[in-house]
Amino acid sequence: MVLAVSGAHLVVVGVIAIAVSVGVVAAGEGLYLVVLSAAAFVAPRRAAEAEPAWPRVTLLVPAHDEVALVARCVDSLLSQSYPRSRYEVVVIADNCTDDTAAVARRAGARVLVRDDPSLVGKGRALRWAMDLLLAADAPPEAIGVVDADSIADPGFLAGLVEEYRRGWPVIQGEYLALPDTSSTRAELRGAAFLLFHRVRFAGRAALGLPCSLVGNGMLFDAALLRAHPWDAFSSAEDVEFSVDLRLAGIRPRFAPGARISAPVSSAGRAARTQRLRWEGGRLHVVRSRLPGLLAAIVGRGRWDLVDAAVDLAVPPVGVLASVSVAGVAAVGGLAAVGDAPISAVAIWAAAAVMVPLHIVVGLIAAHAPPSTFRALVAAPAVVGAELATRARLLHGLRASTWERTERPGVGALAAPTFAEATTPTRGRDASRPEILGIPIDALDVDAAVQRCVDAVRDRTFLQVCTVNLDFLVNARHDAATRAVLSASGLNLPDGAPVGWLVRLAGRGGVHRVAGADLVPALASRAADERLRLFLLGGEGGVAQRAATALIRENPGLLIAGVYEPPRAPLGQMDDAGILERVARARADVLLVAFGHPKQERWIHDHADALPVPVAIGVGCTFDLLAGRRTRAPRWMQDHGLEWLYRAAHEPVRLGGRYLRDAGALVGVFVPAALHQRHRRQKVDAP
Repeated sequence: MVLAVSGAHLVVVGVIAIAVSVGVVAAGEGLYLVVLSAAAFVAPRRAAEAEPAWPRVTLLVPAHDEVALVARCVDSLLSQSYPRSRYEVVVIADNCTDDTAAVARRAGARVLVRDDPSLVGKGRALRWAMDLLLAADAPPEAIGVVDADSIADPGFLAGLVEEYRRGWPVIQGEYLALPDTSSTRAELRGAAFLLFHRVRFAGRAALGLPCSLVGNGMLFDAALLRAHPWDAFSSAEDVEFSVDLRLAGIRPRFAPGARISAPVSSAGRAARTQRLRWEGGRLHVVRSRLPGLLAAIVGRGRWDLVDAAVDLAVPPVGVLASVSVAGVAAVGGLAAVGDAPISAVAIWAAAAVMVPLHIVVGLIAAHAPPSTFRALVAAPAVVGAELATRARLLHGLRASTWERTERPGVGALAAPTFAEATTPTRGRDASRPEILGIPIDALDVDAAVQRCVDAVRDRTFLQVCTVNLDFLVNARHDAATRAVLSASGLNLPDGAPVGWLVRLAGRGGVHRVAGADLVPALASRAADERLRLFLLGGEGGVAQRAATALIRENPGLLIAGVYEPPRAPLGQMDDAGILERVARARADVLLVAFGHPKQERWIHDHADALPVPVAIGVGCTFDLLAGRRTRAPRWMQDHGLEWLYRAAHEPVRLGGRYLRDAGALVGVFVPAALHQRHRRQKVDAP
């Protein structure tokens, strides 16, 4: 027993050490951004300009079905202050199904038509066109790249060439979002562009550091492209090519005087597609290029690449903010029960403070309008909503996937406030406190089992849901899930955060009731009461193995039936066949393992037709009973750390979900930890 306790204590210490280490990294990343924001106030020193010269430049405009915007782009490029005889505008009509080519020609551009559906994407189009231009009899001296939806300032090309004449072979202009005050979300997207494309790049330039490419408003020396052909074809081809150039010893230069603007989708499918494409590609680059950068630094002493590795490793500001707040919440919760020192909380708090400091200082340096600062009030809610989109990156679009962003809603998912978390709704049963609008029954396992047995005896239908934080977050933005949980007869608190919120609502003595605990307890009681269980769901024979395990542990248990229906969406399942099987089995309790929220919605939708008194959504319980998955050690369950164990074992499936749920913790979990600490201090006071 002593050895077991000591081992558990060592594991707790190890978890805290890891948490502190990650907190130090997060704080360091935040500090890096703050330093860049401060440096953006300093104008970079410029070398004396070389003898005036006007190199021959070709501006490439990759365009896939851009009939609505390509003429506007071409017009802005043909209106440059640069000598007209020294540059041309070439539009790549890339696998177009509309009149992009004809519209571009009428606007005054030369058009190259590319028709190769087997090789789609901007990177493929750029490589094809660059190869053609460089092989021509009179090739250009430099090649620029401008997206077809952009509008270039009159001095855009001259600003790029100014740096080119100083000897820089790769130049990145200042790419901003077109002004859009139609919504708070649009203002925040514009602010994000300012912080990344102006503040971050200007800060690095002031410190003598190169920038990275952002895909729009770029200029390349022709000789460089011959030596290093464009060979980046992911959905973040710009970042990919940037890293490859840095590995080759080439440092892209930021040209703040070369300004170009484009519309940025702020809501709806277009915004989601754009975010998935950008950040899915960036995640691919981090995975594929960061190890090479680190190997070059450590193995070959390429210390000039340290800044590139740091810049690539820093996540998007919204993700860094969410992780920092979640870190404060998690470590604060451990500190509240005495398992973590206050110093660990302080490290994570420092990380959480750095992000808003970077944003405020950076926007001041960028001369952002007052409306942008007012929009920051809604930033936490918008970040929380975008976490759901980012979660798809773990198992959604591949980096090789190319999908055109539609050119222009949905409202932002507001993160629940502390008040919303614990305020009951008028007219509800006071014995069922509402947590984020969902009634929760503060029962232990034995009481929950008794409610089920009573329902079987009375032959009254009872739907049982084991509600964790993810259920509550889903219910916030999904009306169907919210309706199901509001109507459920028994909602049991599953997970430490839900238990804490129930306590904040004034209900003490809350016990966590997970499906993995409820089902074995119910099976034991069912064996005594001669109740019949039906196991519905799972795949690969897991339901039968779970039934065998329950019978082995509970001799005499009656398993009325086992059925694993083919996987299908709601509405496409053989509902009639499933209901007939359950009816023939004459079951008393139906255990449904379709996964949340599908299982809860299926039970709710068929409540009037189900021939059983009790139906319970049990999630992955069959897998646990069958031994396909394992639960966290008991000490982790007792300390509310089972989520950490599951995330470590299933990062792809659960990592995105936990990131999304972190947004809901912003206004809930931290106050809960402080509340617990306050109560504990009062008890300990003499």
